[in-house]
Amino acid sequence: MTKIEFGILSSEKDEKAIVKNINDYLASLNRTLSKQKNKSMLDARLPYIYKHFYWNLNKAERVYFEIYPNKDIEGKYRFETKKNLNWIIFFNKLDLVTGVENQEKYIKDILEATKFEFQFLKESLESVE
Repeated sequence: MTKIEFGILSSEKDEKAIVKNINDYLASLNRTLSKQKNKSMLDARLPYIYKHFYWNLNKAERVYFEIYPNKDIEGKYRFETKKNLNWIIFFNKLDLVTGVENQEKYIKDILEATKFEFQFLKESLESVE
């Protein structure tokens, strides 16, 4: 699996616009973002404490993504040196032999759908057994 994080150049108040813009794109695929408030799901993001986050799983492309704030409710930043990137999009994609182009296009389309500038932050590989 490959985990990739991008930051969105935005304000904390841009949450609704970002979610609306991504949902507008996802609607063309008969999909939508889900808002997660479940305590156990939020606890899985510790040490960062969020009120909620958004997520979507595209099984066909084997790409999962989440949207959450860079700054948690206690004022901790996930990316301390990137405080101007108020929202983070985290992608988790299953590494495939074929279909990689479709995954890359889907990720690019999601990022462009925000209608905000974005910046690559981090990429890591995780083995799947």
